[in-house]
Amino acid sequence: MEKRIRKVADCYTKFGLQHTSKSTACLKHSDRLFKKILFPKETSKLNNASFKGGNIVHDVVQLFISTDTYKTLDDVINSDKIQKEIDSYFPFNDKDKYKFKFIIKNLKATAQNHLANLAELDAQTFKAEIEYTAWLPNVETYWLMYLDLVGTKNFGDLKNCFGAAKESPLKKPAKPKKDKPVVDNRIDDWVYSNVKVPQRPYFSDVMQIALYKHSCSLPPFLSYASNCDRKLFTENNCDELKQENLDQALKILSMYEVAWQKKLEIADGDVEKLAWLCVPDVSDIKKNTFMWENVPNDLKIKFLGIYGL
Repeated sequence: MEKRIRKVADCYTKFGLQHTSKSTACLKHSDRLFKKILFPKETSKLNNASFKGGNIVHDVVQLFISTDTYKTLDDVINSDKIQKEIDSYFPFNDKDKYKFKFIIKNLKATAQNHLANLAELDAQTFKAEIEYTAWLPNVETYWLMYLDLVGTKNFGDLKNCFGAAKESPLKKPAKPKKDKPVVDNRIDDWVYSNVKVPQRPYFSDVMQIALYKHSCSLPPFLSYASNCDRKLFTENNCDELKQENLDQALKILSMYEVAWQKKLEIADGDVEKLAWLCVPDVSDIKKNTFMWENVPNDLKIKFLGIYGL
């Protein structure tokens, strides 16, 4: 039988869209409009401590486990590549600045917890950031994905759990209690909360693994790590990663994309029409929720101006 070449549907290309992904499909439609259609160049440059710090943790773990270049984690962390990544980050406010400082301060501990998780898997070699694409039923564009780690026996994703930075000036220097050292979670007048990892994987991450499993037949894993806690999920200890549940998760992810696709079809290349199909929650913007906290005010004003606000 002759193979049919798949073509991205006009409803996507009329808006300059070529593919989708798990993270994109899970966005609120108003956020997706803002980031992917109205201001893609501007928003691609936006960053925050969690995203940048998470990428650095990933890079440290991936470089250590998928190459023979470095003998120790300290070698990786002190490498030119990682140090340049650290130095290149510019925070958008003081809270973001100190959260990033804490993430870097805890970089080795978080990476060690990921590596301890991976050590629970069968011994194997890994490759990092492997690209896959996939077409799913009813979705008229392809899915683009980059798998964190693909081994000879498993594939999986690294999930970081970061705490929060809070300004809390000391009135007096902390004194160690008897037999209890002072917890080193302070930088200047800021403190950092140590967090536990989830006891069950987040459903958003399950959907991601479901999509990856569609393209990679190996058994999956999810590695969660913070600076003080860790958990490895596999299909052997987690029902969510069993195939029947991954199949259901993939259907839900596809549903999210089809809902967006239907709006693209209705708007038919008309950005204004699509905007009115994707009205934002203005309170999110005014409260500077996670999606909006690093967005410059001029972009917010331009976005709300579409709606006469």
